[in-house]
Amino acid sequence: MHAKMQNETMEFTVALLQIAPLGNNQSGNLAKGLHYCREAKARGADLAVFPELWNIGVNPSPTDSGGRQVWINSAIDQWSVFFQSFAALARELDLNIAITYLEAHQPMPRNTDSVISRRGEVLLKYSKVFICDFGKGELLKSNPNSHDVGCDVNCSPGEVFDVCTVVDAQGAVKIGAMICADREFPEAAGQLMLTGAELIMVPNACTWDEIRTAGLKTRAFENLVGIAMVNYPEPVNNGNSQAYSCAAWRKWEVHRYADR
Repeated sequence: MHAKMQNETMEFTVALLQIAPLGNNQSGNLAKGLHYCREAKARGADLAVFPELWNIGVNPSPTDSGGRQVWINSAIDQWSVFFQSFAALARELDLNIAITYLEAHQPMPRNTDSVISRRGEVLLKYSKVFICDFGKGELLKSNPNSHDVGCDVNCSPGEVFDVCTVVDAQGAVKIGAMICADREFPEAAGQLMLTGAELIMVPNACTWDEIRTAGLKTRAFENLVGIAMVNYPEPVNNGNSQAYSCAAWRKWEVHRYADR
């Protein structure tokens, strides 16, 4: 899906990579992600945005202690082969890339989105603030029910909503990020707007419905910003990646293309 934002002087195209992961197969997800960044560039994208936790295919943390440790060990940092491969591709393609990953962090990993510039530099590193960490008590049971445990229960929350300036051949756009559940809290988008965001990207991973659509439109309307949400397709979630703008001088064109 491509979202095209334009005004009288510039045009900025965002590729929403609504693609299915290969589970917790980081090498497979890396190869697939690189392929779709190349396709996004070929279609004219200035920024490619991945859905939530792409490096592990939004694979939830197991409830058993051994499985949890394996999951935690799958966290990466900016010096990993996975991350640096996208930095190298950003330089090669002259493309801004927003890559999502489980970030190595103490005391627990973080659910993170980093914006890599066309020169391969990290412009923004945002970690999900409003994490879904419910169910900690459930994990203390001898046979915990995984459905009662939040997907971020083994994550540390982020702390701030920062904004970066992304540049393309025609100009610059100020961009911030929310991840999945962040969009349900008006404080998140409000803080990004006050910090100067013109466009808020939303890496996502959940079943999408009319209520969530209404909430996302409300975030755009109440803050007069553009919002671009990218979700996983079936069978992980149900797609419905969306883009909105409520700023009078901006408008969006959205084009969908299928995962192959």
